[in-house]
Amino acid sequence: MFPPEIKRIISLFILGLSFGWGPCLASCGPLLISYIAGTKKNSIQSIQAYLLFSLSRILVYLLLGLLIFLVGQAAQYFLGLWVKYLFALAGLFISVIGLLMMSGSKVNYKICQRLETFFLKRDAKTLIIFGLLVGILPCAPFISIVSYIGLVSRNWLDTLEYVFSFGLGTIFSPLFILAIAAGFIPKLFNQDKFYRIFNFICGLIIVFLGLQLIRKVF
Repeated sequence: MFPPEIKRIISLFILGLSFGWGPCLASCGPLLISYIAGTKKNSIQSIQAYLLFSLSRILVYLLLGLLIFLVGQAAQYFLGLWVKYLFALAGLFISVIGLLMMSGSKVNYKICQRLETFFLKRDAKTLIIFGLLVGILPCAPFISIVSYIGLVSRNWLDTLEYVFSFGLGTIFSPLFILAIAAGFIPKLFNQDKFYRIFNFICGLIIVFLGLQLIRKVF
């Protein structure tokens, strides 16, 4: 028989798999797929984008797990106080990225051109920020899982092991396949005119997702 610690690691990995096929797919899918397709990535770049996004999200999971382990219920209380500001900030950032995608390369304002260069043309930082934002705005079931981990962990190393096992499980999601598929979508639009329309639609979807986050504040 496995020791209790190994059983928890396996159980949390399986639980992460279930999240990857459920809540994580629903919450992360529209944002990530629209961004990958709209920024005209190939299949290799799509895999890199997915892994960068996922690892950034897991980093936040680890930090939240440690915070709850060290501070306990107080961490959840303070997170609840700041969550509306986090939603507003995340929604604003996501909406700006969507607007930049909608505008294409036709914007004449220097500040918009700089933002486009900073966030879209060298977009590793954007994917990291997306992952951090999604991780820092976790759903209620995830909060309960991290709280459970904080309670059963004997030390901070246990916390990191348990949270990482759960986060690793979420990576093995259909979203990985969808991300690769999204890399092939731009190839269907051979004419620049059609691609601009498609890029506009992807940006519009991202703006809508950002506004939905801001709407939760009010």
